[in-house]
Amino acid sequence: MGDMELLDIETLGEPLGWQRGSGNWQAVNDAIARREPIQVIQEVGSTLWQTHLPEGHSFQFGFPEIHNTTPSPKARVWISHIQRQFSPESDFPKVQWHPRVLWIGIGCERGTSAQTIAQAIAIACRSRHLSEQAIAGIATIDRKVDEVGLLEFCRDRDLPLRFYNSESLGAIAVPNPNSSVDREVGTPSVSEAAAILTITEIDSIPLADLDLTSILLIPKQIFKQPNQKGSVTVAIAVAIREYHQRYELQD
Repeated sequence: MGDMELLDIETLGEPLGWQRGSGNWQAVNDAIARREPIQVIQEVGSTLWQTHLPEGHSFQFGFPEIHNTTPSPKARVWISHIQRQFSPESDFPKVQWHPRVLWIGIGCERGTSAQTIAQAIAIACRSRHLSEQAIAGIATIDRKVDEVGLLEFCRDRDLPLRFYNSESLGAIAVPNPNSSVDREVGTPSVSEAAAILTITEIDSIPLADLDLTSILLIPKQIFKQPNQKGSVTVAIAVAIREYHQRYELQD
C-alpha cells in the first residue's frame, strides 16, 4: 500500500469485494493523512490488508487498553456486517465497510414475488441491525431452480444463488425442524439448513464442529405480506470468509 498518505480508506475494501457503507469518509481520510491515531474495529472479513501497512502506521486495532502513553483515536473504521448509525455532526468521525459475509437461506411458496422476498429479507436484517450490503448470496433447495421471483431478486441484486438437494439439507441439524416440510420436500428444513450448509462449505467447517450459536444469526422467520401472494421463510448465517465475485464458489 506504500506510504501512509497513499492509503485511501475509501478504496480499502474494494479488492476484497467489500461494500462501502455510510460515514464521514473525508474526515477519516483527513485524519489518516495527518497520521492521527485511527481505531479499527474489524468484526468480519479478511485481515490480510493489515499485514501490508507500513511500519509506524497510526492504526489501533480493536479496543486496546488506554494508558497515558496511548494517544486517543481521532477517528474510527468499522469493518462489520452490522449496520451502524453515525451522527454527521460528530467531532469523532466514523466510517464503515461491509464485507459480504451474510448468507440468506430462503424457503418460499411457489409464485412468491421478488418484491415479497426483498421485503422479507429487509425486515429480517433490520431485526438484528444487519447490513443488506453485507449479503453475500442466497441459498435454497434445488426445487426452486426455476422460482421466478427468487431468480429475479438475485439478478436484480447481482447475488449468487446456491441450490442444495433435499438429502444434503436433511443432513443438517437445525434448531427449528418442521415435519410437514419434511413430508413435502424431503427435508425438515430449507432456509436454516441452506444457510448453515453454505457456511460449512465456504469456511470449510466439518459438520461435527458446527457452532450454530456463532453461525446462525437469525433462525428461520416466516413472512407474509397482506395483499401479496406467497410467503417467505428466511434464515441468516454469517461466514468468516467474505464472498467475492471473482472467486467461484463450488457447490
